[in-house]
Amino acid sequence: MVQVKNLSFAYNGSPVLKDLSFDVKENAFISVLGPNGSGKSTLVNLLSRVLAPYQGSIRIGGRDLSRLSAKDAAKLVAVVPQSTNPGFNFTVKEIVAMGRYPYISRMESMGASDKKVVDQVISKTRLEGFADRRYHALSGGEKQRVIIAQALVQDTPLILLDEPTSHLDISFQIELMDIFKRLNREDKKTIIGIFHDINLAIQYSDKALFLKEGALFDYGAIEDVITEDNIERVFSSEVYVAKNPFTGKLYINPTFNAQPARSKNIKDVRVHVIAGGGAASPIMSMLYAHGYKVSCGVVNNLDTDQSTAQRLGIPFVSEAPFSPVSLYAQNKNMDFIRGSDCVILAPLEFGYGNFSNLVSVKEAVEMGKQVLVVHESDMAQRDHTRGKARALYEKIISMGVKVVQSKEEIRAALSGEGP
Repeated sequence: MVQVKNLSFAYNGSPVLKDLSFDVKENAFISVLGPNGSGKSTLVNLLSRVLAPYQGSIRIGGRDLSRLSAKDAAKLVAVVPQSTNPGFNFTVKEIVAMGRYPYISRMESMGASDKKVVDQVISKTRLEGFADRRYHALSGGEKQRVIIAQALVQDTPLILLDEPTSHLDISFQIELMDIFKRLNREDKKTIIGIFHDINLAIQYSDKALFLKEGALFDYGAIEDVITEDNIERVFSSEVYVAKNPFTGKLYINPTFNAQPARSKNIKDVRVHVIAGGGAASPIMSMLYAHGYKVSCGVVNNLDTDQSTAQRLGIPFVSEAPFSPVSLYAQNKNMDFIRGSDCVILAPLEFGYGNFSNLVSVKEAVEMGKQVLVVHESDMAQRDHTRGKARALYEKIISMGVKVVQSKEEIRAALSGEGP
């Protein structure tokens, strides 16, 4: 659908895009990602003929874009911008109908076939109730739906998105992205979009194209391109990348300096943290920073706590994703507990799959280990075992463990300070 070869562009002699080459297959959904000033909007403006001339070549549907008339190009490429102001306060239907201009001669009006396309698109984008309303009376999300409809009536095989959701709230963002994905899957539209929200982009895209300082940094399948290393090198930001347990899609989170400076005063104190679901990450980071010898378990692969342990070089016991803790993993966990000076129970959610972690804490108490229980919320809300976990949790508390509510209290307990 799109072939870009050795594409370069400069504003007033200042290079913006540098020797860019990539192909986009038909029916693909591509996200263009990169920091401000990397050339994303310039690329979209070149693909839509807003900017010219340029060096290199752009072919769309096998046709050289530079040789096409404006109307012929508009039959191949439609653009959905961040927002638009039509100047005059037209009705929704009038604005949508403007998208048919490539098919209508200068002195002609819309024919029956054009009106049919407009009506179909208004229905598809759920604008029937707004058709006669004035554009300026609409909300931001409604206006954006009108602009999408205007692009759709152009009936192009390629749709370009220039940050179409950047100023909308989350409900409208998801609604519009769902529309784009349906167009991609059901209507076989090829979509190339610029997005600032990487998480939103990767939920809907097949591939990602990274731009850095006007050059192609990386291009490929989401799973191959969205990596911690790539994002750090392109955006100069540390993140961790994991899989959403519900969708199986990748997501990224900022680490906010997840690898704190390690204290030079390494303490000869071994602390094992009962972890899972991200509940232990702040605790492990604090312990690491203050020089404690830390281990954790049992965590499922792709769990946030596992990612934190890997980043900090903390040994851990892991289990397969979405799997209950096996006897082997439980025994390994107990090995860490036996070798520890203190066991910390993070404020986990407990189900039948990780109930054995709670059993391990009880065994640690019975061994005479120092045990700290971090109690940040009501256990009844974290118990998904019909009371079984809550009962054991309360039994552990009754055995005389120390209950703490903050990282500061953990440090005080480990150093022997405070009550």
